[in-house]
Amino acid sequence: MKKILFIYPALALCSIIFNGCLKGHDNDYYSDWRKQNDEWIANLESEVAAGRSEYTKFSADWAPQNSVFVKWHNDRALTQKNLTPLSTSTVDITYSMENIEGKNLGDSFSVTTYGDSIYRSQPNQNIAGMWIAMLNMHVGDSVTMVIPYLSGYGAKAQGGILPYSTLIYHVKMKNVLRYEK
Repeated sequence: MKKILFIYPALALCSIIFNGCLKGHDNDYYSDWRKQNDEWIANLESEVAAGRSEYTKFSADWAPQNSVFVKWHNDRALTQKNLTPLSTSTVDITYSMENIEGKNLGDSFSVTTYGDSIYRSQPNQNIAGMWIAMLNMHVGDSVTMVIPYLSGYGAKAQGGILPYSTLIYHVKMKNVLRYEK
C-alpha cells in the first residue's frame, strides 16, 4: 500500500515537469518563425512610414492594437461610389491566402459553397485584420492585404497555419448582399 501512495505524487510531479517541458519546447520551436515574421512586418512598416511602399496601414478605433496593410490593384476612383460594407453587412469576396514565404494556406476557390468561388461572411466574423481591411474596401476593389499575426491568429495554430504567421491575402470584393443585418 505504501508503494501505491508514493507512486501517485511521483506521477503527478512527472506530469507537471513533462508538461512544462512541452510548453517551453513549443515556444522555442516557433521562436525563429516568430522572429522572421516580426522582422518582415517591421521592414514593411518602415517602408510604409518612409513613403516607399504601395501599402497603406489601417487600424480601427475599436481595435487600436490591431493593424493591416492594404495595397489596391484597381483604380480606386472607379469604385469609390460603390458600397463599402459595415461590420454587420453580408459580403461576398474571393480570396487566396499565403504566408511570408509564399506558401499557399487556402483560398475561396476550394472551400466555397456559394458558387463562383465566393466566400460569404460578415466582416466582424473574420480575424481582426481582415475585418479592418474589408471596412476600407468598396465593391469591385481588388487588394492585397498583409495581416500581422497579432491581427490574425496570434500565437495559435489554425489548420495548416503556424502560430505567429503573418497572413497575405489577395482579395476581390464582389458584392455587398445586405448592407446591414
